[in-house]
Amino acid sequence: MKKIIIFMTAMLMAVMMTSCGSETADSGKLKVYTSFYAMYDFAKTVGGDDIELTNIVPAGGEAHHFEPSAADMAKLSECDVFIYSGNGMEEWAEDIASTLPESVKVVETSKGLSVDESDPHVWLSIENAKSQIDAICSAFSESDSENAENYIKRTDEYKTKLDLLDEEYKNAGLSGKKLFVTHGAYGYLCRDYGMEQVALEGVQGESDPSPSQMAQVVDMIKVDGAKGIFYDPNGSDKTAAAVADEAGVLSLELCTFETDSENRDYLTVMNANLQELKKGLI
Repeated sequence: MKKIIIFMTAMLMAVMMTSCGSETADSGKLKVYTSFYAMYDFAKTVGGDDIELTNIVPAGGEAHHFEPSAADMAKLSECDVFIYSGNGMEEWAEDIASTLPESVKVVETSKGLSVDESDPHVWLSIENAKSQIDAICSAFSESDSENAENYIKRTDEYKTKLDLLDEEYKNAGLSGKKLFVTHGAYGYLCRDYGMEQVALEGVQGESDPSPSQMAQVVDMIKVDGAKGIFYDPNGSDKTAAAVADEAGVLSLELCTFETDSENRDYLTVMNANLQELKKGLI
């Protein structure tokens, strides 16, 4: 009922805004909204200057439990394409998608992928990311056929670069290594390259690890001979620093790409992640 009320309020606001007129000129470009940073970056990569792009979750915001405002809802109802990842990453987006008018093309980019329902971070698999980018390209091409050639060209060029990075990962000697992390968000990365994830916290960091959990992981690191423990730079590094200090290893960044303080693109971040993995595992 709460979501219905929010949606009705948003629709009323949209009508009022339309009736009062708008001072903002229509660019004529495809209006695209994305749920959080990873989807924003993928859409930006495919769309380039041919789209008008807006990200809903603010920079540094938490995508899992975000609550859109009535103003967000009003704007979404007037866009051409709404893109989200799905598989439990943004439950609010899944709820919103069913309320949007038919004029809005809704793209759930993880749809059709082989996923772990307990882990929404599907884009940390390069192969998954390529499929998500393809889904976005298809939506843009269908909604804006005039610029379809541009969308397809950008997509193909970017996927070629991702293929090269994928080969670098495969040849980096990661297979068989234990990946010690504070946040259990790297299951797809481990699946693709033969690593075993050992996490102090669950997928969504539901609670802080206990002293006994931390001591257990410290012992495992020492036995394994790992060189480091990894944490998401968009969160706190305190737990990783404490474990690293006790185990005598490095505390290293491994970005989940849910957001990025430097506004880097996926290719740049995944390359940086590979360099950090080499420091901590090879």
